[in-house]
Amino acid sequence: MTKIIFSRKGFDSSAGGIPSSKRGEHLISFPIPYKKNTLTTYNHVGLGKDIKELSNNKIKPTDTCHFDPNLDYGEFGQVGAAQTHLKNNNVGVGDLFLFWGWFRETLTVNKQTVFSKEDPGHYRLFGWMQIGQIIHLGKDPSWYLKEEPHSMSHPHTIGLWGDNNTLYLASDKLDTFGLKDYYGFGKFKASHRTNLSINPSVKKSKWICPKWLNPNHGGCGMTYHKDIKRWDDNTVDIVGRGQEFIAEPKNLNDCKVWLKDIFKDANTIN
Repeated sequence: MTKIIFSRKGFDSSAGGIPSSKRGEHLISFPIPYKKNTLTTYNHVGLGKDIKELSNNKIKPTDTCHFDPNLDYGEFGQVGAAQTHLKNNNVGVGDLFLFWGWFRETLTVNKQTVFSKEDPGHYRLFGWMQIGQIIHLGKDPSWYLKEEPHSMSHPHTIGLWGDNNTLYLASDKLDTFGLKDYYGFGKFKASHRTNLSINPSVKKSKWICPKWLNPNHGGCGMTYHKDIKRWDDNTVDIVGRGQEFIAEPKNLNDCKVWLKDIFKDANTIN
C-alpha cells in the first residue's frame, strides 16, 4: 500500500527563526542554516539577498545551509531518529513525500524584501517527491561521490553522518493514486489547495484535515498523532516536534481525489 509522508522541512522557530517566503503563488522554502557537511551557501541557491533582508542581517548570504530536499534534482536525505522512523514504518520505493513548512507572504518595500503584516505566517505544502530509489550511504558517504564535493552536492553525501544516513532519489514520473501526468518530484504553487492552516491568526498548527486522513471519519490517521483529542471534525492539531508524519490511506478513492485537487497547483509533464 502506498504511503504518504507529510515531511516538515525548511525554516522554523528554532532553525532559521523566520518563515520561508511566499510571494503570490510563488513559494521558496528556505534551507536551514548549517555549518558542517555542506558547501552550499545561500548565495549559491539564489537566496542571499532575501535571507539577509528577512532575517535582519542575522543570516548572511555567504552562510552555508542544508539544501534538502533538493527539488531541482529530486534528492532528499535523512538520518538519525527520523530515518529510523521511516524505516520502522516500512517507507519504501513508490511512497510519496509531501513536503510542508512555515511560510509568510513577502513584498518589496523601498527595494527591500519584507514580510507582509497582513499574513501572520502559516503552514502549507510546497513540494513532493515519489521515492524511486533508496541509497544507504552510511556513516562515510564519500564512496557515493564520483568526484570531489562541490557547492551543489547533496549535504548527506558530504562529511560524516550517523550509521543510518540515507539518500532518497525521486522516480522519473509519478505513478501512484492515478497521478500519471506529473514528474516524480517538483514544487507546488501557493493557493487555497496547498494551504494547511485553517486559521493561522489563532494557531497555525491546526490543519484543515481531509476525511481520508481523519480517524473521526474512518480515516487512517498518521504517526505521532495517535491522541484522538488532536483530531476534530475537520481539523488536526499538529505536534510541535517530529519531521516525518506517515499515513497509509485506507480510503484510496477519497485520497486520490484529495491529491488530484492539490496537484492542480503543479506543472504537468506536457
